[in-house]
Amino acid sequence: MSRTATVFWSAILAGSAVAIGAGFLSGRSVGARSITPPYPPRAAAALPGAMMPRTFVRALHGAGSFDPGDDPDPYGAAEIAVAARPDGWRDPDPGAPPRVAILVVGGDRDASALDALLAEAVPLAVLIGPDDAHDTLRIVREAGKSALVDCAHIDLATLSSLRRGGAEGIACSTADAARARALIAADGPGLVFDDRIGEDALYRAAHAAHVPVVSRDVVVDARDEDAYIDFLFDQAMAIARRTGLATIALHARKSSMRALERFTDRAQREGVDIVQLRALART
Repeated sequence: MSRTATVFWSAILAGSAVAIGAGFLSGRSVGARSITPPYPPRAAAALPGAMMPRTFVRALHGAGSFDPGDDPDPYGAAEIAVAARPDGWRDPDPGAPPRVAILVVGGDRDASALDALLAEAVPLAVLIGPDDAHDTLRIVREAGKSALVDCAHIDLATLSSLRRGGAEGIACSTADAARARALIAADGPGLVFDDRIGEDALYRAAHAAHVPVVSRDVVVDARDEDAYIDFLFDQAMAIARRTGLATIALHARKSSMRALERFTDRAQREGVDIVQLRALART
């Protein structure tokens, strides 16, 4: 009887030891899983590289300017800052080297920037706005630059007065043929610069009246960013090389003046002449 009891209790003790050992190992495994990541840690995500400039590809068509953007407002993307030339355009002097002419706009917003641009040695025309027009005209003429009257909303009497005071012509854009004819009549034989922000009625009226007329190709500084301005200046130079000439609108800003100086150096190296607007006009 005692032998049987000893065997029985020995079996119970052995089973208990096995159960305790299994429980210890199982608990250790579960604990380990609770503090160990289920997957190896991922490598840190690589930082994005520097943004590369988008290639600006546009096709020449017709007489030679870039296709226009859908929106006539030039103060947005680079594509919109380039205007199409009017039908029937031609280079008045196709045998000349590539030429570029520049119209400074917004001079009434920053007198110090305008003064700095007027001190530049390159030929420039300056757009005279309605505010302090006669004073600005005097400053521009004393600097040896030419002046065009902003004809967008000006009354005809003021326009005639500024022309008598020495303004070389007018610059704006309109889709109103009657308004265009009235502006041409008040301008007389003066130079006409069609900005092409709207339709080209001003260009057509000037051409019909056989007065000197030119249209704007590029607004180079619709964005006040060095890379953008340099890029658009280069596009204008490409137009000049392809078609013989290009016209540029440039705001009176100090950043734009510095970009003009960089462009002047490039144009000189590449054989592109910077000339007066009148030299590019056709009749």
